[in-house]
Amino acid sequence: MARRLAWWTGVVLLGVAALYVGTWRLWALTVLLWSLYELCFCPTTCGIATGGGAVCRNATHGRLFACTHVPGHQRSKTDALWRPTVRHEPGSRPRLPQSDGAPAAHRRARLTPSRASIAPRQRLMAYAAVIGLAVTVVQTAVGLAGPW
Repeated sequence: MARRLAWWTGVVLLGVAALYVGTWRLWALTVLLWSLYELCFCPTTCGIATGGGAVCRNATHGRLFACTHVPGHQRSKTDALWRPTVRHEPGSRPRLPQSDGAPAAHRRARLTPSRASIAPRQRLMAYAAVIGLAVTVVQTAVGLAGPW
């Protein structure tokens, strides 16, 4: 709890400093730190809902990451985050099997798409952090290019 409070205190203080100074660079740093925290460091639960509808409550850090207790959860969470944004999930493309005499353990298998889902709140926060990150990178590139 103290770590979470320290992160939020730092983000709020940086935001107040950006408001006081009035420079876009401090606002960019504030948004980047918030995005980093939400995507990689915030304490949360796994949030993967599988076939039965039960949601995994194992602890994890970051909205992008799943628990390490169940091996397939990271793959399922990645697929669930990508599903609304692309027509074909990146991990569910069929791979051609290798027929070059490789042992069975080394052949590429056909991957099946995952139909697991994640909690809507986690999806919303992950997307907000990614959008904030993208907007900040674009704004920084425009700001560093200087006046037109």
